[in-house]
Parts: sequence; structure tokens; C-alpha cells
Amino acid sequence: MPTDRSRSVGWPELAVAAITAVVLYIGGGLGLYLLELPAAASGVAQFALSAAVPVLAFVAAVLIRRRPLSAFGFRRVAPRWLLLAALLGLVAMGLASLLSIFVLDPLFPDDNTQADYDTAATAGIAFFLGTLAMGGVIEPFGEELLFRGVLASLLKRWGPWVMIIGSTLVFALAHGINVVFFSAVFMSVVSTYLYWRTGSIWTSVIVHITYNSAALIAKGLGL
Repeated sequence: MPTDRSRSVGWPELAVAAITAVVLYIGGGLGLYLLELPAAASGVAQFALSAAVPVLAFVAAVLIRRRPLSAFGFRRVAPRWLLLAALLGLVAMGLASLLSIFVLDPLFPDDNTQADYDTAATAGIAFFLGTLAMGGVIEPFGEELLFRGVLASLLKRWGPWVMIIGSTLVFALAHGINVVFFSAVFMSVVSTYLYWRTGSIWTSVIVHITYNSAALIAKGLGL
């Protein structure tokens, strides 16, 4: 009979997911660069790319050895954990916002790597809804599949500290060495902790969706 380790997420899944993501990000990014879209359209398109790539990378990881979806964290969880995840997502977003307002913005006033996202969120109702759908819901779902469902599921065999720190560092670095790095750390620590605590990726998804959606709604309202 197969052992638990033989049915868990391993290095082949991570390798396939990583290679797929890198190739698609580079190809998609080059395509958007060549299109030279207006800022608002570019923001929505960038969110769409960031939403599609991790989902496709996750699918590739699942198909490589046909592991059950439960190995990637698709497990039922009590509603109270989902509510807690939403609340913690708001707390993480609030802390990241305070850090940006009082520390990062004064230190790095010109370091806005997400200007197109901000433009899209404030360019009218159609662009706002597109931004909210792609950046507030689908992108967080996809990123959790990749960084928690694949990466954190692999790292958890070495304990919660390796799982949380490793997943968080890779997630934050994937967003670049810039002011976004620190926001990514806040969100990822909470997301990965809840995944470790509950064994369900749905808590991580709720944290991420709440975090991103609240931030985009605040942008759209001019806050």
C-alpha cells in the first residue's frame, strides 16, 4: 500500500509548477510589454496574467503524478476558521497599510511598482470591477494554489517554521525586492500559519482574497 509520504506533494510537483510559472510569466509579461496597453487596461491585464499563471502551474503540478487534491490542502474546514481567516486578512492588510503610510512611503516615495494596478482601480466602474475580479479574487486563489498548495505542502514535512518561513520568503521574493515585499510578508505569514493550523487551503484563500479585495476597494474609494 502507498505510504502517506508517497501520496504527498514532492519535489516533482514543485519543479513542474515552478518551471511552468516562470515560462508563462516571462512569455505573458513579454506579450503585455509588446502590446503597450494604456495604464488602466494594462493593470487589469497584468492582474489577469497573475491570476492565470499560478492556476495553470498548479494544474501542471497536479497532473504530473496525479496526487489527490487533499494532498494540496483541499479539505473541509469549520466555518469559524473561514471567518477567522477573513478577519486576519483584514488585520494583515491594516498592518501593512500602516507600515506603508508611516515607514515605507516616506522612505521610498517614488517606489510604486503597482502604478498600473492603482490606475485600473480608479479608472471607472468597469475597470474597477475587472480589477476586483482579477486582483481581488482570482489572483489570490491562484497564488494560494501555487505557494501554499504546492510549496507549503512540500515544506510542511520539515515542520511549521520551515513551512511558514520558506513559503513566505519565496512568495515575497516573487513579488520583487520593493515595498510590496513587506506587504507580501504580512499576508503570507498569516496565510501559511492558518494552512498549517487547519490543513485546509481554503483558510489561506480567504485570507488572501480578503487582503487583496480590501486593499483594492480602498484604492477604488481613494483611501
